[in-house]
Amino acid sequence: MKKTWYRETLNLRGRQLSKVPEAVTDLKDLKGLELYINNLTELPTSINKLKNLKNLDLHDNQLTYLPDSIGDLKELEYLNVSRNQLSALPTCVQQLQKLHILDLGGNYLTDLPEWIGDLKELRNLLVNNNQLSAVPTSVQQLKKLEYLYLDGNQLTDLPEWTGDLKELSLLNVSKNQLSAVPTCVQQLKNLVGLVLKGNHLTDLPEWIGDLKKLRILNVRQNPFTVDGMRSLLELKDKKKGKVGIFCSGEYN
Repeated sequence: MKKTWYRETLNLRGRQLSKVPEAVTDLKDLKGLELYINNLTELPTSINKLKNLKNLDLHDNQLTYLPDSIGDLKELEYLNVSRNQLSALPTCVQQLQKLHILDLGGNYLTDLPEWIGDLKELRNLLVNNNQLSAVPTSVQQLKKLEYLYLDGNQLTDLPEWTGDLKELSLLNVSKNQLSAVPTCVQQLKNLVGLVLKGNHLTDLPEWIGDLKKLRILNVRQNPFTVDGMRSLLELKDKKKGKVGIFCSGEYN
């Protein structure tokens, strides 16, 4: 176990574990538990004994569900279950009211439950590389959201209420099926990074240049028309180096 300035962490990453050792759940003062890159298909229900846990990293395993007892981890602020085999967001997550970061990337989610809006403290929500065709209305309630990763899904647009996420500083909707930049983006005045790579965009709206805090705009791998490319060049000229604009189709 290693001790850092803000937590005690047990690191069991990459050890080919098929189950969590029983002794782990007896470590009552544990603040961080790193079990990523193993062969876990389930977690012990006794994990709820880790009442002080703030950080639980489970990425790159073979989990198809989480035990209900996860909901007893009331102090949890960070939960990473990316690159597992989840087909639905486990209901126990609804009870984790202190979550700041929820990483669900690389699973088999086709939608998100409406109750996700109950996680009022969320700052980062990552649902990249799933099978979403829409974003649930309840995400509108996540007023503290700063980073939203929706890349690698099947979205054709974003709902207008996305513009109500006033704290959003990074929006990644790359590798979807967008044919135009969603108009709601115009309302995101605190946006610093906008990633639109790998969609079906042919041009950009003029209002992109009105996003005063924008510093990174990635529109690579889109089929821009000649006029669309001209608008990109005009935007580059307007911003005069204040915004990093990535538009070449040659690089990732």
